[in-house]
Amino acid sequence: MSPLTPTPGHTLWHRTPALSDCMTLPHIAAAFAEDASIRELAADGVEAVLHEPADRSRAVLGLHNPSATESRVNLRTLLPERTDCTWHFLSGSMHTSDAADGLHIHLAASDTVWLTTT
Repeated sequence: MSPLTPTPGHTLWHRTPALSDCMTLPHIAAAFAEDASIRELAADGVEAVLHEPADRSRAVLGLHNPSATESRVNLRTLLPERTDCTWHFLSGSMHTSDAADGLHIHLAASDTVWLTTT
């Protein structure tokens, strides 16, 4: 896939993540390389973007809650192809809850979080 083309009024918060020292890790840097694939995902009002290196071996997921209230995202519903992955926190602010339908990520109002898989 090619990099996203912004739509009018669409902010590119996911293009320049504030991942501090994480960008020095090879698998994180590969997910933001020119040959990486970038997908926007439908997430019930939460802006979500998935970065994958060319070999699709790992993933970096960015979630941004643009609303003035807490939002939550079900990772199993959002990324059913990565149900068996273990997710690791990279940056931002969140809390999680387990439910019968999978792991839920809770985002505070106007907050962003970055996760990666192994």
